[in-house]
Amino acid sequence: MKSDHISENMSEFLSEPARLDALSAVSNLEIHSDGELQGLASLALSFSNADVAVIVAVGETQGRILAQAGNAPGGMSDFWVFGAEALVLPAGDVLVVPDVMADKRFSGQAAGLAGNTVRFVAAVPVDIGGARVAALVIAAAAPGPTAGELLQSQLKQVARLAGSFLKLQCDAQSHVRSIETLNRDELRNDMALEVGNVGSWVWDLKTGKFTGNKMAYSMLGLSDDKPISGEDVFRAMHPDDFPLMKSAFTRALAHDQDYVGEFRAASSGQWLLGRGRIFERDAAGKPLVAVGVNIDITSTRNAAEKTRLLLRELNHRVKNTLAMLQSLARQTLNRTSDPAEFMEAFSGRLRAISEAHTLLSDREWSGISLVDLITKQVEPYAIYDPAQVVLEGEDMILPPDHALGLGIALHELATNAAKHGALSSARGRVRVSWQTETGLDESRVVIHWVESDGPRVTPPAARGLGERLIERSLDKVLSSSVRLSYPETGMEVLISMPIKEGSAAVVG
Repeated sequence: MKSDHISENMSEFLSEPARLDALSAVSNLEIHSDGELQGLASLALSFSNADVAVIVAVGETQGRILAQAGNAPGGMSDFWVFGAEALVLPAGDVLVVPDVMADKRFSGQAAGLAGNTVRFVAAVPVDIGGARVAALVIAAAAPGPTAGELLQSQLKQVARLAGSFLKLQCDAQSHVRSIETLNRDELRNDMALEVGNVGSWVWDLKTGKFTGNKMAYSMLGLSDDKPISGEDVFRAMHPDDFPLMKSAFTRALAHDQDYVGEFRAASSGQWLLGRGRIFERDAAGKPLVAVGVNIDITSTRNAAEKTRLLLRELNHRVKNTLAMLQSLARQTLNRTSDPAEFMEAFSGRLRAISEAHTLLSDREWSGISLVDLITKQVEPYAIYDPAQVVLEGEDMILPPDHALGLGIALHELATNAAKHGALSSARGRVRVSWQTETGLDESRVVIHWVESDGPRVTPPAARGLGERLIERSLDKVLSSSVRLSYPETGMEVLISMPIKEGSAAVVG
């Protein structure tokens, strides 16, 4: 139900065509109650004092809850009005309502919908491909203070992850629909190819003679400079496909049906769709001549396989990321009982993962530029001068697992350098250099972090959480290693990771 206070400008925003198109794509997604989006709602609930956290798609007059964690006060189910209000805020703003019942904006229908039980609300827009179509909303039965900057930052980062996840799902769904559309188009084009004699063939079943146009011969790897029989055609098929195709053709003849089958050409591995039918019969009804076409469907098969791989990769990566976030939250919480200290430490680590995810999403999870990753994670902490951070090495693309693990390590190193090391003074310098080393079994990228001209360094008496995170950041990258040392001149770290053939492509 639309709230009485909704302005004309808000109504215009909610009905913008581009936003509605994006909303339609999200609304058609299949959202699982135990899926990744639910994990993000649970994550938002875990670091707030709210009773419920929801991710709601905001339509023109109503909302659809995509994920919910916790129990809504009073059984409240309509979060639309708060999500709609958040969507029209200026970029970077967060809707914070310390007491719903005391806020004139929600004194009408919104308060009625809340059943006088929802008091504190905070909401953040969820941006999907440049369009605000959803919101992350937390609510509590008791009124609360204005949400602090740390909580707002946490909510924004979770909202960005939700937007990235939904965008990837929409893109994957779009790919699937494209494949379905292509398959329908191919069925229509088959008839046109028959009429146009493209890749067409004629088989005289009485004599066994097979004739076709140049494309038909080329697809099968046959030559038209000598007579070709139907058996020659079957032998031109891949040995694994030949028995099924011959059986399908025999059944089609026996049951007076069209012949249809997919097979690979033995000469090229090219996938072909074969279609045929009986063109002529004798007086007794015995088939005499079959005609048909062969159509190249290699790209279709590859595209369908690529889509399946993309969906599997997406599910794998998001689950890994959620597990990583939960582990970080537990480890950070175990080291401090101060909520403010926890928020500050966890917020930075969450931001490091979020920035790595953004870079990966921009490249469709194909990898991240090493220079981009270092720049994102380290340069913000060079508060005196960006020139304090020196990079030495030829840029390369890191695989996703390498990039996520290294991103956490770099964040910990940068925050430590800003608090206690070289970046805590204007004279300090951090040099990050790397090179690729070729071995007998595998190649490795070796990264050297060296701090200098900062405060005098002494080895820590006990291993802290930051040191543990640095050492364990690359646990998912087999055969990787991290070594920390503490010379007086500045902390040094040596990171070594295996790189598969072709993974460390040089960026042009």
